[in-house]
Amino acid sequence: MLAKYFWPVAVAVLLGNAATALAQQVDTSLQQSGCAAGCCCSSGIFMTPAGITTEHIHKKHEWMVSYTFMSQTYGGNMAGDSKVTDNALFKTYSAAPGTMLMDMHMFMLMYGLTDRLTLMAMAGFGTCVMNMNMDPGMPMPMGMNMPMGTMQMQMNSAGMTDTRVSALYNFSKRSYHRFIGSLGISIPTGTVEGTGTTMLGDNTRMPYGMQMGSGSFEVLPELTYVHNYMKYSYGGTVGGDIRMNYNPAGYKLGNYYHLGVWASRKVASFISVSLRADAAHMGTISGSDATQLPLVEAKSDPTVFASNSGGTVVGTYIGANFQLSKPTWSKFRLLAEYGVPVYQNLDGIQPAQKAIINATLQYSIH
Repeated sequence: MLAKYFWPVAVAVLLGNAATALAQQVDTSLQQSGCAAGCCCSSGIFMTPAGITTEHIHKKHEWMVSYTFMSQTYGGNMAGDSKVTDNALFKTYSAAPGTMLMDMHMFMLMYGLTDRLTLMAMAGFGTCVMNMNMDPGMPMPMGMNMPMGTMQMQMNSAGMTDTRVSALYNFSKRSYHRFIGSLGISIPTGTVEGTGTTMLGDNTRMPYGMQMGSGSFEVLPELTYVHNYMKYSYGGTVGGDIRMNYNPAGYKLGNYYHLGVWASRKVASFISVSLRADAAHMGTISGSDATQLPLVEAKSDPTVFASNSGGTVVGTYIGANFQLSKPTWSKFRLLAEYGVPVYQNLDGIQPAQKAIINATLQYSIH
């Protein structure tokens, strides 16, 4: 039981120790160089990875708008930290999840209420495509129609995602580092009752992982630390999504917690590069969607079982940020990041994560 938590905890401890050692080294360098607060610092906003959104605040009456594209790909299946073949799944189920692609288009607005307090709102639109591999030795269940010779079916979903509203406060008065506390709520504007083609037929309820929202109000606490020194920046963040209620479909997603650290370096006047590591854990779904019961009883595929949800994923990311110094373009920032999992321990049987791409375009209005 304790084994599945060993590697995420070990990675978190190692990352924490590395961040502490780096902090001590930078503080010593600052003291030796006699730098006043802020005199040795470059822009921490410019150098922060694309996957971090709570690392900065804005001056009073300053606005920032941004668009983020995030793409997540999945392929193959895992039970715990072990791979599971389609043939092994076909001993129990009539279908096995194949590839899945989830794309998110997110729009964010930030406003500096004071020099230390910033308000943030985020909303978006998502699409999800999952290919299901059918057991060639089993008849199609429940009258499902498929083209002759086809051993795959495809599920598609799309819609608005949940809306997140937060307040960010910078507790630090030093210009070369920030300690930001964030507290927000997630409003369930995304649906949990989306329909499409499933093994029950057309216009039927999609499984849990294909829904665009959680259906629950959520509390969003987060703490973020950023330290800047000359051409370098590093930081860490810890936070979570705490689900408050069961949704109209009769279930509640598990709470989500994450811990991450990063380091970046400015390599030219207009570009910085970064490395980031992140450990995330999500609990198993509580309750169930009653519309999935016929598929559960028929053991159609693992995605319709609420118990096949949650787990721990540790990922690593490389990124680059771009910002031109010319006045016409200096208000724009382009941030990009690519990540892959280095460890996964999934509850039940689930599609395995393969890669994540984050790309953000920001525009500041002074």
